[in-house]
Amino acid sequence: MTYELIRRWGVPLVLLGLLWTIMSRGAADSWVVGFPTCLLALAAFDRLRERRVMGIRPRELPGFAAWFLWQSLRGGLEVAKYAVEPRMPLHPGFLRYRLSVPAGPARVFLINCLSLLPGTLSANIEGDELVLHALDDEADVIAETRNLECRVQALYGISGGDDHG
Repeated sequence: MTYELIRRWGVPLVLLGLLWTIMSRGAADSWVVGFPTCLLALAAFDRLRERRVMGIRPRELPGFAAWFLWQSLRGGLEVAKYAVEPRMPLHPGFLRYRLSVPAGPARVFLINCLSLLPGTLSANIEGDELVLHALDDEADVIAETRNLECRVQALYGISGGDDHG
């Protein structure tokens, strides 16, 4: 075995094995499930490690994560306010947004992030146009979507256009 193989496969496999040992409290009979699980986790880890080079820019991730968590908290509080005060005027509806993020992993990530943020849901994609469902279509959902799209472009290192609509 070469050093590269040990570094790439051996070290992560040992760490996964240690994690499994801790989680199973050292039960020897758990390795019937644990060994295949560690191998699958190693394969997934290796696949994700290779994609990171052409995918998300690691130095952008902490800032995006902090922003996303803040937006989730803010949106969750807003939705909770709607639930507590049902007389609040809501105007649910569908909006269209033209995507500038190209088809592929960045677009899938953007659409999933939109659906995870409270008050919005990605309902459909028609070519480069995204159909959004919003709890309040009078809120500035388009501007918030544009802001998220710009952040996803920065996260993936994609240059974007300014002609949204």
